[in-house]
Amino acid sequence: MATLYDIPAMAPPPGSHSNFVDPETMHPVVLGVAIATMSLVVTTVGIRVFVKGFVLRDLRLEDYFAILAAAGIIVWDSIFISVSMNGFSRHLWDVRFVDVRHMSFMNYLAEISNALTMFAAKASILFQLKRLFCTGQTRDSVFWSIQLLLFLNAAYYTSAMFTFIFQCTPREKAWDMLMEGRCINVAAATVVAGAVNVFLDLGILVVPIWAILHLQLPLKRKLGISAVFGVGILTCAIAAVGVALRIPLLTDQDLTWLITKVGIWTMVEYFGTILVGCMPTFPLFFLYIRGRYTPTSSNSRGKSNKSTEHSNPTRMNTYHLATRASTNENRTQTAAVGVAITTSEESFTDPSYTRLEEGGHRHMRSLDHNDRDGQRWVEPDWSPLSGPK
Repeated sequence: MATLYDIPAMAPPPGSHSNFVDPETMHPVVLGVAIATMSLVVTTVGIRVFVKGFVLRDLRLEDYFAILAAAGIIVWDSIFISVSMNGFSRHLWDVRFVDVRHMSFMNYLAEISNALTMFAAKASILFQLKRLFCTGQTRDSVFWSIQLLLFLNAAYYTSAMFTFIFQCTPREKAWDMLMEGRCINVAAATVVAGAVNVFLDLGILVVPIWAILHLQLPLKRKLGISAVFGVGILTCAIAAVGVALRIPLLTDQDLTWLITKVGIWTMVEYFGTILVGCMPTFPLFFLYIRGRYTPTSSNSRGKSNKSTEHSNPTRMNTYHLATRASTNENRTQTAAVGVAITTSEESFTDPSYTRLEEGGHRHMRSLDHNDRDGQRWVEPDWSPLSGPK
C-alpha cells in the first residue's frame, strides 16, 4: 500500500518515473558554486575592510553595507545548500510530496533574504560612487543620477521584501500548498526582480564611466580608471542571464529544477556585485603587500596630519582619483577619496595634479580645510610662488 512518502510532488513526464533513491541532482554543482563564491566574497570584502579600516583608517557607510551584504550572502547560500541537500536540486517528480512543505518554507526565507542582500550590495556600490564622484557641493547630472539609483534601489527592494513576505493570504500558504487561500504570481515577481537587477547594474556601470569621461585626465589614465569599474560589464551579463533563466518559471511546472538553476546563477551574481564594490580598493592592497605603502597614524575621514601627507607621497598619490571640473566653482578641483586608483609616482608630474615648488622640492599642495564630508581638496593650479613651469 502506497504511503505519502511514496507520492511524488509532481507526476513524472511520459517515459519517465519518479526516483527517490538516486535521482538526477544538481546538488554537487550547488555545493561547489556556493563554496567558491562564498570564499571569494569573504576574500574581496576582507580586502576592502582591511584597506579601508587598517590601511586608510577610513571605514564609511558603504563599507558597512558591504559587510552586511557579505553576511546576507552567507545566510542565503547556507539556506540554499541546506534545501538542495534535502532534495530541492532534483526534478520535482523526484521529490516526495511530504518534503515540499519544508522546501517551500526554506525557499520563502531565501526570497526575503535575497531582497535584503541585494539592497545592501547595491547600496554599498552606490554610496561609494557618490563619495568618489560627488565631493563637495557639486550637484550635477552625475550626482542626481546616483541619487535616483539610490532611491530606486531602496524603493524596489523594500517593496520586494514585503511582496515576498506577504505573497500569500494567509501567509502560511506560501509554504503549505494544502492550506486554503490565495497567492500572488511569485514566478512573475521573480522575473521582475531579475529585470530590476539588470537595470540597476546597468546604472551602476554607466554612471562611473560617464563621470570618468568628464575627468580632466589623459585618455590612457581615463581608460585605466574605467577598467576598475568595468567589471560591472560582467555583472550586467550575469544579471541578464539570470533573467533568461527565470522566464521558464512562468510556464514550466518543474519548479525545483528551474529554481535551482536560478539559485546557482544568483550566487554568481552576488559575487559579481560584491566585486564591483570592492575592486577600487585592490590597487592599494597590492601596493601594501608589495611594501610600497605604509599606514600612517592619521585620523580617519581625511583628517590627516599635513606633515605626514607631505612626507609620504604614496599616501597622497593613492588618495587622489582624478581632476574633475566643478559646475559650482570657477576652478577645477581634485577630490580626495579613500581608495587607490593612481598607483605610481607619475601622478606628481602629471599636469592634472597640483605642483608647488618650495625650497626646490616639488610636491602636492593640500589646503588647510576639509569639505562637509571630511574630504581633503587639492587645487590643480600652479603655485604663485614659482609660476607655471
